Amino acid sequence: MAVTIRPIEMGDLDGFYQALDGIARERRFLSSEQAPPYESCAGFVAGNIRHGNPQFVALSGSSVVGWCDICRQANTFFRHCGTLGMGVIPPYRGQGIGSRLLAATLEAARAKGFRRIELEVFAPNASAIALYHKHGFVLEGTRRMGALIDGQSIDIHLMAMLNSFPPAGTQTGPDDN
Repeated sequence: MAVTIRPIEMGDLDGFYQALDGIARERRFLSSEQAPPYESCAGFVAGNIRHGNPQFVALSGSSVVGWCDICRQANTFFRHCGTLGMGVIPPYRGQGIGSRLLAATLEAARAKGFRRIELEVFAPNASAIALYHKHGFVLEGTRRMGALIDGQSIDIHLMAMLNSFPPAGTQTGPDDN
C-alpha cells in the first residue's frame, strides 16, 4: 500500500500516539521510555496546529506509520529556531518514508520563516544521522555520555541547519552550511 505524507490533523492523534509510544518503548531512538500521557500528546498536536508549527504524518491507509515535527522555540530571543522530532515505525523503515517526511516538514518550515532547525540524535543511530546530513544538517557538537540507557552510556549528537536551507530535493554534505 502506498504511503501518503500530509500535515497532521486531530483525527490522527490516536495513530500518532501509538507510533510515538511504540518507538519510545524501543529505547533506542527517542529520549523517553514511553509516550507522554495521552492528554499531553493531544495538547502537543493541537498546539502545533494552532501555532502553525510544521507537523506531518506518514499514512499507510489510515494508519500513522511515521511523523515529523518542528516546534518553534517559545523564548523571544530564540523564536527563529525550531526543534525537530521524528520517527517511523519498524515495518516502514528503510523505504524512504523518513526522507519524504523530513523534506515536507522542512519545506513547511521554510514557508513559516524558521531560520534555524536543530535536533538531537543518539550517536549510534547512523541511519538517522545520514538522513539528516542528506537534508543539509551539520554536526555542531556532541554531548558525551549524554544518555544512560540500560547501563550503557550513549553520546548525543547536536545537529542543525541554518536559514539558507537547501532547495527541496537538493542533497548537501556536512560542510555545505
